[in-house]
Amino acid sequence: MSTATESAPTTPEFRAGKWSVTLTVMLGMMSTILSSTMINVAIPDIMGTFGIGQDRAHWMSTGFLAAMTCTMLLNAWFVRNLGVRNTFVMAMVVFSGASIVGQTAADFNLVVMSRIVQGACAGLLQPLAMTVIYPAFPPEERGKAMGIFSMGVVMGPAIGPTIGGFIIDNAEWRYVFTFALPFTVVATMLGARYLPGRDDTLERVKFNWLNFILICSAVATLLTGISNGQREGWLSPFVVGLLLFAFASSLAFLLLETYSKSPLVGVRVFSDRTFAISALVGFMFGAGMFGSIYLMPIFVQTVQGFTATKAGLLLLIAGLLVAVVFPIAGRMAGKIPSGYPMTVGLLMFGFSSLILTDSTVNSSFAFLAIWATVGRVGLGLITPSLNTGAMVNLRPEILPYGAGALNFVRMFGGALGVNVIAVFLEIRTQSHGATFKAYQTSDNQVTQDLLRHLHELLARDGVVAIDATRVTMRFLAQTVAAKANMLAFQDAYMVLAWGFAAAACVAALLMRRLPPNDRP
Repeated sequence: MSTATESAPTTPEFRAGKWSVTLTVMLGMMSTILSSTMINVAIPDIMGTFGIGQDRAHWMSTGFLAAMTCTMLLNAWFVRNLGVRNTFVMAMVVFSGASIVGQTAADFNLVVMSRIVQGACAGLLQPLAMTVIYPAFPPEERGKAMGIFSMGVVMGPAIGPTIGGFIIDNAEWRYVFTFALPFTVVATMLGARYLPGRDDTLERVKFNWLNFILICSAVATLLTGISNGQREGWLSPFVVGLLLFAFASSLAFLLLETYSKSPLVGVRVFSDRTFAISALVGFMFGAGMFGSIYLMPIFVQTVQGFTATKAGLLLLIAGLLVAVVFPIAGRMAGKIPSGYPMTVGLLMFGFSSLILTDSTVNSSFAFLAIWATVGRVGLGLITPSLNTGAMVNLRPEILPYGAGALNFVRMFGGALGVNVIAVFLEIRTQSHGATFKAYQTSDNQVTQDLLRHLHELLARDGVVAIDATRVTMRFLAQTVAAKANMLAFQDAYMVLAWGFAAAACVAALLMRRLPPNDRP
């Protein structure tokens, strides 16, 4: 059986200092993460521009994350065959081109395609950043290094919606695509200067097209099947066929990866129990982080009527406090077992989601900001320990595979989380709406009193009876829809709360059962 070590690239040799290299890759990674989350506050405006519903609009986030998930597996192959420098520069240039296409697109499908290309480039950059930063620091400073890397992972989603909201309120949503363009240009120039080139002592390997097509097919058909389940019917031949194809593709991918001479993942990394447990927690982390980032801006804009800027400020406040938490979390990652901060962080995020289930149209900005901050601080505790704990037992020659696999699992969780949250919102909104409509009968005294009072007010203003009746009925329908929408968001936060509580229990239980020599 072929192992990852047979074809894995070695870690790069650095001619520049560790901080020059770190600044370069972090600037590139932050540019892509900003772009991935700025779009969330623009979703209501984009829906209005193209006349689409949430069932299609979420593909701007899901498509980005899905493409990012798949190309993360190519990190090791690109590093081996092109080198760190060429891979980084290529990804930056293509990402910049896709950003320009997204800003000028006149069709929604082209907007989604530009997001998919952006996501594909971001997928190459994020594990590349971990692969470069981790060996650039000595072992005693790697907790600090992962704290720096994690700051980019969580700070980007915190700052992105704020910047996007400011752009939307003061310019146009299209500029969220090109805001990061100056940073990508600078990152490209720094990458060409500071990052190491290809190691010519390594033999080039063939690209495993079959395995890559299988994993892309599995991810795409799974997400498409889930997205269409509510509209087409969960037992419809179309949806069932997609889900079965996703399962078959995943199984074939795993079997071929096990025996491949040029694996995309290098399944041997999962034989390390610490890495496997960290990957499981990383999946839940990705689902919760990106699911909540998708959820919060839409909730406050559609339910509470916040402006895009005000919606973004919610996550900015949390991001500023996370910046304080990261240095502490980075130091903790190098000194105590990773299971402890991961468990505490998961519980904090789960508890904040539980409190947010009480969010209503009357919830204050302070209430939402405080509990969103508690959740983000929890995520800040998780990430350095998650990354350090996952990589600590891996040999240098398989670090690129470990980085690619860990980021793949986390981003797949993110793509699936956004997809499931969007579908769940649609299902619960329809369910609550149907329940409320069933009670709006002539026997409902509260409803009848409301309609009668509104009808009298309209009559005083000179509105004829037939028009007054239409207005009152439209008002009732809008009130019922708004209430159903609000309750659906509360249900979604409850799902996040239970999911993170379960993840915390898994992390605590499994970390306790590891033998001492496996504990980071």
